[in-house]
Amino acid sequence: MNKINSYIDRCLIDEYAHKSFKNGYSLDLDSLPEHEIYNFLEKLMENDTKVRDLVRYEMQQLIDNRLPEVEAEDRKASGYRIVRDYQTGETSWA
Repeated sequence: MNKINSYIDRCLIDEYAHKSFKNGYSLDLDSLPEHEIYNFLEKLMENDTKVRDLVRYEMQQLIDNRLPEVEAEDRKASGYRIVRDYQTGETSWA
């Protein structure tokens, strides 16, 4: 975590924070340039297993949600069509 704190201090707060001893320091993530957000995320992924696991889990969820739709589109493009068995109610590709 020391690497992360050092990165935050040096690369984010020193460079982008609004600093006021009267009102305090502030830094809104939305005000950071895109490359800094990506760099920060990369540092988190390298150094924090909780963050890495959470991001990887979310990435897998997004991929898993898209797979059936992409498969269906590819099957349709290859000439397959959905067929319903009216006796059982099941659907399959033919």
